[in-house]
Amino acid sequence: MKKHILSTVFISLISVTAQAETSAVIPFNDLDANHDDGVSAAEAGALADISAQWSMLDVNGDGQLSRDEYAMYELPAAAAGTR
Repeated sequence: MKKHILSTVFISLISVTAQAETSAVIPFNDLDANHDDGVSAAEAGALADISAQWSMLDVNGDGQLSRDEYAMYELPAAAAGTR
């Protein structure tokens, strides 16, 4: 039983690591679905890591990210591979 549980945990960790390493920043234009030169919370809503950083990214508090604000977005450490 212990071997089965350990195997399951190990496989899960490998899967999560592989997913994180293939994550990449989505280009601004791909997120800006309505092409208003801003990324709204709704447009970025599916990306949990951006949502978690939203209050820091939306510097001027207008409810959307400009290109400059979006440029400050940082991938989680595992995905970025640099931390």
